[in-house]
Amino acid sequence: MKPLFQAAGLTDIGRVRNNNEDSFFFDGNKGIFIVADGMGGHNSGEVASSLAVSLVKDFLIQKCSDDEYRVSAADLEAAVKAANRLVYEKGRLMSKDAGMGTTLVCACGDGKTLTIAHVGDSRGYILRQGVLSCLTEDHSVVREQIRRGLLREEEAATSELQNLLTRAVGSNPDVEVDVSTHPLFYRDIILLASDGLTKMVADFRIQEILSRQEDVKNMAANLVSEANGAGGIDNITVVVARVEQGGEKSALGASWSKMKSILKGKNAKASS
Repeated sequence: MKPLFQAAGLTDIGRVRNNNEDSFFFDGNKGIFIVADGMGGHNSGEVASSLAVSLVKDFLIQKCSDDEYRVSAADLEAAVKAANRLVYEKGRLMSKDAGMGTTLVCACGDGKTLTIAHVGDSRGYILRQGVLSCLTEDHSVVREQIRRGLLREEEAATSELQNLLTRAVGSNPDVEVDVSTHPLFYRDIILLASDGLTKMVADFRIQEILSRQEDVKNMAANLVSEANGAGGIDNITVVVARVEQGGEKSALGASWSKMKSILKGKNAKASS
């Protein structure tokens, strides 16, 4: 039996960093996808991202153990908040981990809908009919300045403030989580990525790379390669998943199928 999603994930240290502080998890059968980008001194960023991914993974797998149960937006928010508390308390207990935190983007899909939650600037995208859409909005100083009209989009990539976050998992006892739910269609492609990809590769190039590949493993590998080719200034992590079951035909596909049926009917009448 085909899985709900064909999925692949890949992480890379990049060309500049000495260690990899990103973590990820995916399960195409259960429709669970997670990416985290840690921050902190020494190895604390790696600790933070690993803790967050592990807790969210366990929480969601337990929820998915009942085949009739679909993870809700409230479940996803609760999982991220639980991860926040764990990372925050760990940072308080261990002096070497003080101040550690992590971005976190996670998604659950059942083939028909996708629920996505995030904190920080790791992003979630969906590619449908060759068009890429971002499902998340960065929690960063630069993004806040753009919203207020203080900074133009083209200035963001060179801003000295581009690495400053306004929210992170583990920075405070509680955290506000952005959660949203979106319809899924057959052959939609989901991408979760750390900023090691999105700061190196423009959205139009991400769209091209996802559109020209059939194999999700090749998609992930080519995205990482593109980020490294652009300089690889940060760790790079991607999780890619394509809907294989459950999703309806997209609106465009359905319209085309309907049109073909109409035309077929007209041609049959004309020939009779």
